[in-house]
Amino acid sequence: MKLAEAPPEGLRVVVFSHDAHLQAVEAFLGGPPAAGLHLRLDEGHAVARAFGVDALPASILVVDGHLTARFSGARDWDSRAMRRLLERLLQERRPTGAASHIDVPPRPQ
Repeated sequence: MKLAEAPPEGLRVVVFSHDAHLQAVEAFLGGPPAAGLHLRLDEGHAVARAFGVDALPASILVVDGHLTARFSGARDWDSRAMRRLLERLLQERRPTGAASHIDVPPRPQ
């Protein structure tokens, strides 16, 4: 994943898996995860519950400790459009009183 290898400034990609063992994740990925993915196991789903994740895949963008965007469904994280969107979301500051996050639905196939 190019995004994890060369993320926009200020972005750190952390991947949570519901698998109990790293071997299951490696089998899914076809090998060890890239170092830039910062893989964490969430076997008990505590992190998923904390972020209100009820379906996978789900991606969450947290900026300065604030949930900024939620992406439901699979995404092309290496596309130019996604990189531009992430860069914009990283640069924007939440105005006072604004909603805590935006939901970004998947594009229709």
